[in-house]
Amino acid sequence: MKTPMSAQATLAPSDQAGQVIPFSLQRDTNLHVVPFADNLDHLQALEQEAKLMLAVAVLRRGWDKGRGKRDQEESFRSIFPFLPDDVVFEQAEKLLAVTAEENRQQENASRQAGIVLNFVAFCEMWQLDSFERNVAMLLLLQNTAPDFIACFRKSGLEEHCDNGMEIGTLLTIIAPDLRQQLDCRRYFSINGTLFRERVLTQLGDIDGSSTILRLSVYLHERNVRYILGDNNLYHTAFKFIRRERSHVQLEQVVLPEKLKDELVSSVERFMAGRQSGALDGLDEFFGYGTGLAILFHGPSGTGKTMMAKGLAHHLNAPLLTLNLEDMGEMRMNDVDILRFLFREAALMGAIVFLDECDDIFSGHENTGLSRALLLELEKSRCITILATNRPVELDPAMERRLALKVHFRLPDASLRLCMWKTLTPNSLPLADDVDLQALAERYFFTGGLIKNSIFMAANAAIATGQTVITRELLEQAASQQSLSLSDTNGICQIYTPKSSLDALHLHQIQKKQLRNTARAWQRLKTEGLGLNMLISTTDVATGIKSAEALAAVCGLKVQCFDYGKVISMAEDNKLIDPVSQRKVLPMQYAFSEGTGDAAMILFVDYEGMLDELLSDKADGKGLLLSNLTGHLRNHRGLFCMVSTKLKKTILPVEFNLHYQLEYPPEELQMRQWELHLENKAVSNDQLVTLVESYPMHTAEIDFIARQAATQSIIQGMSGKPTIEDIKEVIGRYRQKRNMPILFGGSQ
Repeated sequence: MKTPMSAQATLAPSDQAGQVIPFSLQRDTNLHVVPFADNLDHLQALEQEAKLMLAVAVLRRGWDKGRGKRDQEESFRSIFPFLPDDVVFEQAEKLLAVTAEENRQQENASRQAGIVLNFVAFCEMWQLDSFERNVAMLLLLQNTAPDFIACFRKSGLEEHCDNGMEIGTLLTIIAPDLRQQLDCRRYFSINGTLFRERVLTQLGDIDGSSTILRLSVYLHERNVRYILGDNNLYHTAFKFIRRERSHVQLEQVVLPEKLKDELVSSVERFMAGRQSGALDGLDEFFGYGTGLAILFHGPSGTGKTMMAKGLAHHLNAPLLTLNLEDMGEMRMNDVDILRFLFREAALMGAIVFLDECDDIFSGHENTGLSRALLLELEKSRCITILATNRPVELDPAMERRLALKVHFRLPDASLRLCMWKTLTPNSLPLADDVDLQALAERYFFTGGLIKNSIFMAANAAIATGQTVITRELLEQAASQQSLSLSDTNGICQIYTPKSSLDALHLHQIQKKQLRNTARAWQRLKTEGLGLNMLISTTDVATGIKSAEALAAVCGLKVQCFDYGKVISMAEDNKLIDPVSQRKVLPMQYAFSEGTGDAAMILFVDYEGMLDELLSDKADGKGLLLSNLTGHLRNHRGLFCMVSTKLKKTILPVEFNLHYQLEYPPEELQMRQWELHLENKAVSNDQLVTLVESYPMHTAEIDFIARQAATQSIIQGMSGKPTIEDIKEVIGRYRQKRNMPILFGGSQ
C-alpha cells in the first residue's frame, strides 16, 4: 500500500536526509533503562505513543488532499506540533516504533523494580495482546487526556467525536493495511476478549442494516478508573455491595482442623497460581471456568461469614460481599449487578462473597438470578464463595461450577470450648471464677451465639466499670441468647426443671436409682454416648416430675414433647427445622441437632400409645415404633419417655433403662389424704383401708381430692370432702385392687 504523503511526493532527497537524523535510534544498547517514576509518568508516555499513532494514521491515509501543500503542512503542524515541520510517513512510523519499544522496555524495568503500572496490570489481567492493548490505550486517552482528545478531534479521522471511537476508526489507526484491518475485525466480535470480558462497552446494536465499522465503543468507565488509580465508590450498586479489608485472623475462625487446613491450602494454591501466571495456561486450554467457586453451607452462626473474612485477610485480598436477599430492592437487573460485581472483583483481585444464597438453590424460583450467576461463574477467574443456611440440593449446572463444597456443622463440646477461648478479647480477660468448660457443655451454641454472649457480657462489664468478665455476666448473657431460640413451631416446651429428687414422693431406693442414673449419664457423655430411658407409671404427672428431677441433677433443661403429636408421619404435619431450614416430620424435628441450652428430650405418652404399639395386636403400627427406635439408636443425648403403666414389659433394646415407678409408702399416702379430708370425718382405720384398696401417687391423691371437693361444694357442703365423697370419685376413675398389699410394702 503506497503512502499518500511520501517523501517522493513532498520533499527533496536532501530534505529527507536532514530530517531523519533526529528520529533515528542513536542509543547505546548497554545503557541502563530507567523505570517509570510512577503510574502518571507511564500514562504520559502512553499519551505520546498514542499521538504518534494518530500522526502515522493521518500520514498513511493522506492528509487533506483538497488543500495545497503549505496549508497541509501548517494544519498538520498545528495538530502535531511535537513533530518536525516536514516529517514524512516513514519517519513518523519509525519514531512510533522507537517510542513504543522504549515504553515497553521501561515497563519491564518498572516491573523488575516493583513499580505497579495500572495499565500494564490491566492488560495482563485480561491477557490482552498488542492489538487489544492498543485499542484499550487509545480509548483510555480518548476518555481522559484533553491534549489527545483535541488532537484526535482535529485529525479528521472521525466526524463525530465523544469519549469513544468507532470500530472503523480504531482499525484505521492500528492496522496498517486493508488486509490486516479485515483480519483484526475479529477482535470486536462478541466472543472476543474485549467484549467477552467486558473490557469495552458499545453504543447501539448491530442489526441487518448496520455495519460494525460505525459502531462506537468505549473503555468501560470502571476500567478507566482502575487504570487511573481511582478506586472510590461511585456506582449506585455499591449501596448493596460491601467492599472491605477484613481484619479477621484465620486463628479466630474455629473449625475442625482438617477441614480448615484443606480449605486454606486450596485457596492458597489457587491465588499463588493466579498471581504468578501459572494458571494462564489453564485459562487458554479450558477457555472458561477457571475461577475457584466454593460453597459454604450449614446452619446460621457456624462460621461461614467469618471464614470468608478470614480467607480474605489471609490472602490480603479485598472482600466484595453481596447479600442476594437484597436483590429485590435494586433497580438494576440481576445480570447487570452481577456483571458489575465480578468486574470489580477482577479489577481489585478481590474475593466475591455471595451471602444468603438460599434462593439460588430453591429449584424453579429466581431462575434469572441463577442463570446470571452461572454465567458469571463460567467466566470468572477469581475466588467466589457462596453461602447458604439451607440444605443444598444442587442442579447439575451449578454442581459443575463448584470446585469445593464445605459443610459447616454445629460444633461439638470440644469445638465450643475452643470458640469460647478464642473469641474472648485479650483486652478484657475472664475472671477466675469463669468455667468455660461448663459453658461449652451447658450451651449448645454456634460460634455466632458464643460471640454474642461474650460481646454482651463484655459490654456489661465495661458499662459497670469492671476490668474482667465475671461468671455471672457470662451466664446472664448466655441465658439471654438461649431465650431467643425458643420453639417457633409450638410443638415443644423448653424450660428449666424445678423438681428435685429430694422432694419426690417416691421410695428412697428409686430416688437413689435416679441419682445413680445421673452419674451414669455424666460418664456416658464423656464417651460420646447417649442414654435412653423409659418411666412407666399409673400417674403420668409423677413420671414427668421424676424425669424433670433427673434433668435438674444432670444440669439440663427440658425439651418436652407430647408423644401423640410427634408420632405423626403425615406430610401435612411437617415442620420447619430452625437449624437446617428443611421441612421434617415431627419426630425428626424432636431429635434434630439444635442450638441453645443442653437439654433432655422428654416424650410424654399421656394416652398409653407406647403400650399399644408394643402389643402383639398392634397391626400396621410397627412403622411408628420403628420410627422412634431408629432415632434412639443414633441419639447421643439424654432421652426420657414417660408413659402409662405397661401391660407388656419386654421393650425394644434401644431403651437402656426402664423404671416402673412404685407408689410412695402408705404412711406418705395417708398423710396426703389427711391434708384434704375433714380431721374428724375419717378414722385411721378408714385411711388404711383406703390406701390398701386404692394405692396412689400423691399427685393422683391431689387430683381425686380436688374433684371430690368440687362435688362437695356443688352439693352445698363445706368443700372438705368426706371419705364417702372420695370413694365415689375414685369409683369413676380407678378400680379397687383385688388383693390388698401389706401396709408399708411395695406395689
